[in-house]
Amino acid sequence: MTGEALQLEDLYVKISGARIIEGLTLHVGPGEIVGLAGRNGAGKTTTLRAISGLVGRTGGAVRLGGRALPAQPERVALAGVSHVPEGRGIFGDLTVGENIRLGRRAAQADGSLLRRLEARFPAVERLRHEKAGRLSGGEQQMVALVRGLVSGPKILLVDEMSLGLSPRALTTAIESLVEIGGSEGIGVLVVDQNSTMLSTYCDRVYLLRDGRAEVWDGSGAASSSYFG
Repeated sequence: MTGEALQLEDLYVKISGARIIEGLTLHVGPGEIVGLAGRNGAGKTTTLRAISGLVGRTGGAVRLGGRALPAQPERVALAGVSHVPEGRGIFGDLTVGENIRLGRRAAQADGSLLRRLEARFPAVERLRHEKAGRLSGGEQQMVALVRGLVSGPKILLVDEMSLGLSPRALTTAIESLVEIGGSEGIGVLVVDQNSTMLSTYCDRVYLLRDGRAEVWDGSGAASSSYFG
């Protein structure tokens, strides 16, 4: 279930009467890794939540493969969009294996994708029987990524990729994500404040300000303007 583009066109989101997203347009193609950066409160997390149906969209369009993406979380997931939330969203009392099984669907019942993911994320296989809550931040991030990828999504949304990770763990996680996304044709949208990481690994980086996004050319002036 890969190979379709995600398109946001003139997206608007209002929460408690306040406009958070005002005319946001961006594109994530198959196999691309695309970054969305900006200051705290710029609307990065809200953008991902609007895509996945966790907050309402008040205007504009969200399309997957040229078709309107539903606004209900369960229908978004069935359409092929997987969301790794800020904080990773893993269940600490469950084992690594149990967490990953929660991400599987009948389409991947043969386990072929899981075996490929385990080959790229060997720590996940090694820790299969460990309680997820006992893992390091880097190990938990790997589990969250594998759980998000194991259903074979068309698009993977990752919120705050670098949160709580050491530089080494972050490098391992993002390089693994780039390789898996490219080889499986999965488009990835990564939200993060780490502009250096995004500019190094992403095919394209959008900077979010005043509810709108511009493609960042990597210049220091733009960086200081957005990140202070």
